[in-house]
Amino acid sequence: MRIKKNSTTNKKWLLGFIIGIVSGLVIGIAAGYYISSHNIAKKQPVPATTSSQRQVQSGGSNTSGSNLPQTSNSQQNTQQEQGSTSTQKLKTYKAYGRFVGGTDAHSIEVNLLNTNFDYKIFETDTADIQKYNLQPGMILELEFEVPQSGGNPKIINMSIPESVTLKGKYIGLADNNFAEFLFDQKHVVLQITAVSSKISYLDENTDVEVTFKTNPQDPNSNPVVTDIKVLK
Repeated sequence: MRIKKNSTTNKKWLLGFIIGIVSGLVIGIAAGYYISSHNIAKKQPVPATTSSQRQVQSGGSNTSGSNLPQTSNSQQNTQQEQGSTSTQKLKTYKAYGRFVGGTDAHSIEVNLLNTNFDYKIFETDTADIQKYNLQPGMILELEFEVPQSGGNPKIINMSIPESVTLKGKYIGLADNNFAEFLFDQKHVVLQITAVSSKISYLDENTDVEVTFKTNPQDPNSNPVVTDIKVLK
C-alpha cells in the first residue's frame, strides 16, 4: 500500500512539473510574441522624405510653385535674345542725294552726295513720289534704315531742302563754270558761276564748306553753288 501511494504521489508531482513547464513555455512564448510585436511596431519604417519634399516643407509659401514646370536658364536666355532681336531697331542714317527716277512702284533710285554708302535703290512709299512731284536731278534729304542682311535700305523720312551745306575738299576746276568737290568719298561736280571769284584762287585739296541747291533752271543739270568758305 505504501508503494502505491508513493507511486501516485510521484505521478502527481511529475504531472505538476510538466504542467508548470508547459505553462512557463506558453507564458514565455506569449511574452516573447508581445515584445517582438512591440519592437516591430517601434521599428516600423517611416517613408523617406526626398530632398525636393524637404525643400517644399521647409520653404513653405516660397516654394509653393515648385511643382510647376520650370524653365531652364538656357531657355530663358534664348527667349530673351529672341525678344531683344525682334524689338531691336535698325540703324538709321541721314544723307543728301539726287533723285534719278522711280524703279518700280515701291522704290526709287538716288545718287548719294555724301556718306560712305553706295546704295542706289531705296524702298519708299509711292505716295512720297506723288507728294513731292519728284523730278530727275532734284536734291533730296533722306533718312533711311540700313538692312542687316542684304536688301535695299528703306526711306523712313524724306524732304526737299532749299539748300545743302556740306564740308569737303575742293578738288579743282572742271572749266570756268564747274568745279569738282569731294564729300565723304563722293566726287560731285557743281556749277560755280555765282562764286567763281572765291574759287579762282583756291589750291587743290583745300578743305571747304560748300552751300548749293538744285538747279532752278533745270533740276537735271548740275546743282548750283551759292556760297563757299575755306576751312582752317
